[in-house]
Amino acid sequence: MFHTRLDEIIQIAFENQGEHLMVMFLLFTTIAKAHPEIFTSNQIDFILNSIKTWSNSFNQKQFVYQMLLPIANAQPELFVVHQNEFLEQIKTEQNRDLFQCFQTYLIALTILHGETKVNEYLNLLIDLLKTTKNLSNDLSTQIFHTCQLIGLRNKQLLASKRNDFIAYESNTTCRMLIDIIDGNKLSEENQAAINRTMEEVTQIEQRIVRNERDIQHVTKVVKRQELNVSIFLRFIRIFSILTNLSCLSFFC
Repeated sequence: MFHTRLDEIIQIAFENQGEHLMVMFLLFTTIAKAHPEIFTSNQIDFILNSIKTWSNSFNQKQFVYQMLLPIANAQPELFVVHQNEFLEQIKTEQNRDLFQCFQTYLIALTILHGETKVNEYLNLLIDLLKTTKNLSNDLSTQIFHTCQLIGLRNKQLLASKRNDFIAYESNTTCRMLIDIIDGNKLSEENQAAINRTMEEVTQIEQRIVRNERDIQHVTKVVKRQELNVSIFLRFIRIFSILTNLSCLSFFC
C-alpha cells in the first residue's frame, strides 16, 4: 500500500543527486495528483532541501516543480516556510515550472485566507516585477496573469495597485489588467481569456484541502486502496547496486 511506503518512495527518488528521479517520476506524479493530501511538511521539506544540494542539470529540477504543483494546490501551507527561497530562485532562474508551482501556492492561500493575503501577495508580485534583473517577457506575463487570478475576485484591492501596473502597460496581459480595473469593455478574445482565468481559479479552489478532517477522510480511503510498489522499489534498489558495480568493474 503506497501510503505506507511514501517516505521510501521519496527517499529513493531524491537520494544521490536525484539519480532515480526520472525512473520514479511517473509513480510520484501519479500519487501527488491522486492524493496530494497525504504528503506531510517533513516530506516537502526533505524534497526542497534535497534539491538545494543538487549539482546536476537545471532541467531535472523542473520535473520536481511539476511533481510538487498538485501538492502546492491542495496543501499550500506546507510551502510557506519556503516562500522566500522560491522568490529568490524565481528572480535568478526565471524558471517557468517553478513559477507555476509558486503561482498555484499563492492563489490557494488567497482562497483560504481572503483579503489579507490578497493584498500581501499582490504587493509581493509587484515587488517581484520591480526587483528582478533582466526580467523576461515570459515571467512578467506570468506575474500579471497571477495578479489576474488573485485580483478578479477582489477587484477593489486590484484597483489599488493600478499605478504600479501603468509602468508595464505595454505588456498585453498587464494592459488587460488595467482595462479590468478601469471597467473598459473587453474584446471578445480578452473576455474569453478572463472567463478561462475565472475557471482556473475555480479549479484550484476545488482541489484545496480545507481542514484536518478532509485529510483524515482521504487517508482512510487511501488505506483501502492497495498499490503494490514493493517489487518496483526493490527493482530500483537492485538497479542502483548493479549500476554501481558496473562502474566499479569498468575502472578495475
